[in-house]
Amino acid sequence: MAYFSQVFPARLRFTGVSIGFTVGLIAGSAFSPDIATYLLHTTGGWVGIAVYMAAMSAVSVVAGLFLREVDDTTAPPSDPASHVADGDTAQVR
Repeated sequence: MAYFSQVFPARLRFTGVSIGFTVGLIAGSAFSPDIATYLLHTTGGWVGIAVYMAAMSAVSVVAGLFLREVDDTTAPPSDPASHVADGDTAQVR
């Protein structure tokens, strides 16, 4: 989860992680019992379910390999008071 949060810039981090986690959880988990039941009835044993789980694990590993950290240039200034000292007004966003 820590690496996943580094994929989004700071201003989008919470939204990106929460949407990504929720959609991934729903898409990855919602249909798994139905798929496992179908595989059990189709193949007659647990081997089909094991192959399905291994395939989904491989998909997760490949997806993780494609994640890249962003260069977060939206970091706040190290000394925010220096802008106010120049006569600028401070704005809260």
